[in-house]
Amino acid sequence: MPFHWISQWTGGFFEDTSLTKIGLEIHLGHQGKPCPEVTEESYDTDDEGDYFTEDPWVPLVNDPRTTMVVDTSGLHSLMIRFCRCTNALSPDMQLFKMGLFPASFTLPKTAFTFAVLDNFLLDHLECGTSAMNYYSKLRELMRVGRQWRQLKQLKWHGFSHEKRQPKAGELALFCPACPQPGVNVNLAEKNAADPAWLYSRSLVMDGNFKAEHMFPANLTDEVALTDGLGFMVGDAQYKMHLAKAKDVVNRSDCNNHRAVNQANASRHKLEAMGIGGQMNMDYTLCQALGYNTNGIDRALTFYDINCQYHKHLQQRVDESPYLDLPWGMEVTPGIGLWHVHGHQDKCYVWYASNFITGAARIDGKIMETTGKFLCRKFKEAVQGVQNSQYAFDRLIETTDDDTLVKWEAEAAAAQDDRLNNPSAMDIYEVQLTKEPTRKQQELHLLNHQGRWPVGEIHRGAAMWLASGITLEEVQVALLIDVKKLGKRPTDVQKLAVARRHDRLQGQIDEFVRVAVTFLGDQLDDYDELDLMTVMLDAVELDYAGSSDDDPDWPDDEDRYDAPVKFTPETW
Repeated sequence: MPFHWISQWTGGFFEDTSLTKIGLEIHLGHQGKPCPEVTEESYDTDDEGDYFTEDPWVPLVNDPRTTMVVDTSGLHSLMIRFCRCTNALSPDMQLFKMGLFPASFTLPKTAFTFAVLDNFLLDHLECGTSAMNYYSKLRELMRVGRQWRQLKQLKWHGFSHEKRQPKAGELALFCPACPQPGVNVNLAEKNAADPAWLYSRSLVMDGNFKAEHMFPANLTDEVALTDGLGFMVGDAQYKMHLAKAKDVVNRSDCNNHRAVNQANASRHKLEAMGIGGQMNMDYTLCQALGYNTNGIDRALTFYDINCQYHKHLQQRVDESPYLDLPWGMEVTPGIGLWHVHGHQDKCYVWYASNFITGAARIDGKIMETTGKFLCRKFKEAVQGVQNSQYAFDRLIETTDDDTLVKWEAEAAAAQDDRLNNPSAMDIYEVQLTKEPTRKQQELHLLNHQGRWPVGEIHRGAAMWLASGITLEEVQVALLIDVKKLGKRPTDVQKLAVARRHDRLQGQIDEFVRVAVTFLGDQLDDYDELDLMTVMLDAVELDYAGSSDDDPDWPDDEDRYDAPVKFTPETW
């Protein structure tokens, strides 16, 4: 119970005190018993200038022989006696065996319990609590907290019982679904009949635009504990690559993207930022593809701007002494499903994961965003598979054999050629034939009207027909504008509608009068075409009903729905 708080009676009240004041001593190395070699210990002061907080609620012992211990219960000044035997462990190792993490490995005068370090990491993870707000022992806690996290990582990744040092990337959590030779797959047992995608490595390339890392105030104080061992690449060779490499700015033939436009943003006072440049991505991709990929000859990469980034990747790798891709590995570029729809239409069939064999149903983003919906989606997929299979079977049944053979050959050729020629994937795109526009049709009629036999068509028929279509468009526009007036149009609005109606009716009258020239005397009575009167009835306002005494129109919503039957193109 070395961290138990006690109180003593002063005669008038209870006062907090320390177990050290009543003679508590902690002896290391002999199962709690005093070391027989200790006669008179000399105590050294910490070179870092540790001090004892004099807060009234912390009963600290102001004695240079005590050791400051930080626990979840608070600060404790304890008399810790180290073993002085010839074969004794170093003081820091003796503290470790007691469950204490020393703030210094040479002359420890401050130590943190394993419990407080675990509590700090949990508090930082769940609540985002910084070391500054956790407790006043800020400097020591931040340093020891990082060291504790490193020891945890070594333990979690199986290095507690290994003598060797971890290699690059071995302290990073790896996706258990991806093939890892020697871990979850034995490539020696690989069957030649297995599809190529079965042993594919899948990587997502992305950047955090808000992540920033300032230059350290004192560079000599910055000691990397896991340099290149986790998710971040090693610092030295990475900076050598950056010093030699250059970001080649190529003209983009796709839409503008934030990752492209901000890649060369200002980095004043920043050592690193989350906006990844081309040379940054090249290095990290090569490092990732080189990690435990012996025998793996296929990889999928998903990047928001892969349509531009992947174009000259192999050329950049060949020209750099610090870049290297595994020999014989086929790298298939892809774009996440959320981003690909912001590209040009062709990028969808070229780079969407839906068209990559073996990619499965993935978003192509870091940490699949659909993870929490998998249970619901699985139930839907069970039913969806049946529906899709039925539709597929119906398509096969209604398609002749020659067409099926042709489709299968085109699909196989497109997949084989997609790396060298992405446009081969265009066979999956909907093939639309663009029809000629109205002006193109009118121009065609005008250019060919002189070639028709005399009497079969009159000169000017094309312009007359075009004017009729224009009249239809004006009619529709007028009806739409009338509908927008609502139930209480002003007199000015009523007058504007009446004028437009009168002008349009005159144009229709002239159109029908000339129609006899092109359609002959057999043209039906014009009365059937005079539907502007019908429209006027729908538009014309009841002046009596819209007076100040009774401003509401009749609730006849159908008054604007009079059909427009003036369709000269069907004559």
